[in-house]
Amino acid sequence: MTLSTEIHHFVLTPDHRLREFSGEQAARVAAGAGKLPEFADHSVRYLQVTVSKESDDELKVITAGARIKFDHDGRLTEAGPIGDRDERISHFEHDACVQWALREWPAEPVIYH
Repeated sequence: MTLSTEIHHFVLTPDHRLREFSGEQAARVAAGAGKLPEFADHSVRYLQVTVSKESDDELKVITAGARIKFDHDGRLTEAGPIGDRDERISHFEHDACVQWALREWPAEPVIYH
């Protein structure tokens, strides 16, 4: 039984910055109802971090990465797996996103599996 779940949406920018978007904004962009003009004509890396509280003593963290592409107006045109020619999501970027997603959770000992 999951007690609560949070989903975080991060874009890893071409200049190696992390930008988090709300679930509502990410859904609007994915549905074509929103745009991100700062990413116009760019392909960027996306990382979703899902944090679930499974019990009073256990958090479950699941991550998924993708490549997303925007048209000249900043509307999402393509989303898919990160390809062999695309820049990978580094361990540092991955861990930074996970740590940012966990920032509001109680600071108790963390066990990585």
